[in-house]
Amino acid sequence: MITSHTLNMRRKQSGITLIEVSIGLIIAAIVAAAAFIAFQNNARRTEVQDNIKQITEIISESKQKVGSTSGYTGLTTEIAAQLAILPADQSGNALPNSYNAAVTLVGTDADNATLTWTGVEADQCSDIVLAVSNGITAITGTPTTGTGGTVAAVDGTLTLTQASTVCGDQGAPVTLAMTFGRR
Repeated sequence: MITSHTLNMRRKQSGITLIEVSIGLIIAAIVAAAAFIAFQNNARRTEVQDNIKQITEIISESKQKVGSTSGYTGLTTEIAAQLAILPADQSGNALPNSYNAAVTLVGTDADNATLTWTGVEADQCSDIVLAVSNGITAITGTPTTGTGGTVAAVDGTLTLTQASTVCGDQGAPVTLAMTFGRR
C-alpha cells in the first residue's frame, strides 16, 4: 500500500536540489578561473622566453658573422637583415619582434653594436633584461611614458635593482637598447 510517507520518500530521492546545482556551478567556475589564470601565466612565460631566445640569437649571430671579422662599423638594420642576422621578409626588410614593434641593429663603432628592441611589455621587461644581460655591456630602457635609465652590465650580469632602473616603473611599454661588443 502506498502511503503519503512513501510518496514523500520517493520525491526526496529523485532529482537534485537547487543547492546541489549551485554548488556544482561554483566549483566549475573556480576550476575554469584557475585554468584561465594558468593559461595566461603560461602564455606570458612563453612570450618572454621567445623574446629572450630571439635577442640572444641576434647578438650571437652578430658576433659570429660581423664582430669576429670586420667589426661593426657600417652595420645597419638593412645589412643585418641581408646577412640573416635579423629575421627578414622576402624583400629583405627586417621583421618586427613579437610585440609587433621595430627591431634595429646598428654598429656604433668597430667594437660595439646596439640592438634596439621596441614595445617590450612592462611586466616582461625585467625578466628579459636579466636574462640577456650576460651577452651585453650596457642596456638602456626608455618607457613610452615616464623615464628609464642606462645601466652598464658588470661582468655580464645585472641585479634586480638595475633591471628596475632600466625598465622604469610606469607600466608603459619599454624600448630596450642593448649594446654588446665583439667576442
